[in-house]
Amino acid sequence: MKILVTADFTDEGLALLARHGEVIHEPWSATGALHMAEELAELVRERAIDALVVEVDLVHEEVFEARPLRAVGCCRGEPINVDVDAATEHGVPVVFAPGRNARSVAELTVAFILNLARGVVPMHARLTSGGFDPADLSSLIAALGAARGFELGSATVGLLGLGAVGRETATRLRGFGCRLVAYDPHVADAVFEAHGVGRVELDALFARSDVLSLHASVTPQTRKIVSAARIASMKDGAFFVNTARHQLVDADALLDALRSGKLAGAGLDVFAAEPPLPSDPFLALDNVVCTPHIGGATRDVVRHQTRMVASDLDRILRGEAPERCANPEVLG
Repeated sequence: MKILVTADFTDEGLALLARHGEVIHEPWSATGALHMAEELAELVRERAIDALVVEVDLVHEEVFEARPLRAVGCCRGEPINVDVDAATEHGVPVVFAPGRNARSVAELTVAFILNLARGVVPMHARLTSGGFDPADLSSLIAALGAARGFELGSATVGLLGLGAVGRETATRLRGFGCRLVAYDPHVADAVFEAHGVGRVELDALFARSDVLSLHASVTPQTRKIVSAARIASMKDGAFFVNTARHQLVDADALLDALRSGKLAGAGLDVFAAEPPLPSDPFLALDNVVCTPHIGGATRDVVRHQTRMVASDLDRILRGEAPERCANPEVLG
């Protein structure tokens, strides 16, 4: 058997798969190659690949037609780059890594909130640019007064979504003593209670939050759920954090609110173009902290995705049922 792994994977995971045959490890982070479906299909055909592990490559109909596959592993929270319907038609199980980056994204979220609450980034920029003049006492006092932030224990943090990332974020924020509320119609009351989060309706989430943080997936119902009207309903001087997806937000309305001071600041890890172009208007705002979609970019995420995908592929290749399968109906 030949197994092609184009995802970042640990040595332990590769060794587990190697029990079943030859493992070819060509991680996209090292090769710089992001395979389209046609190109990946050619690789599968030419190298006589029996199983695939991908992270960014497109596994579409062409790949399944190229050669019969035993299984596909997708190192993502959802197998969005795999045509699961085509896999099912060809009888190929698709395993994936739900929650692989939940802790990492949650910790970046908390970092954003702390930066916004205490003005860390703008104060750093002002210090390093010579913006403080110790000889000008009145100006110094005014600048430090303007930088006065708040303790998280005095704030209400609202979470739009209480899935894996939302729950990990709540767990971390509880230690700061802040009030936590969330909107998620797909999560049971018991989950809210277990994480110390109050359940509120959507409009109340926007109205009550001193800091609003997004943790929802993109669906027809959630696309631009952060609308101009809902932003207008937020508290004056509230803060906004998005480590989820840019499609959740009316970007023009958010930009206007940040420019006008309606919102005091934002932390953004996601943009319409990624990485954002230098001309992106959000990058020009001094009340916005930006990162280029690094929420899941930690060494630990590689360990998490490897553990889940490698163990499930091992189960499939030993004739056992995997724990995380996107199309369990193909398991026989």
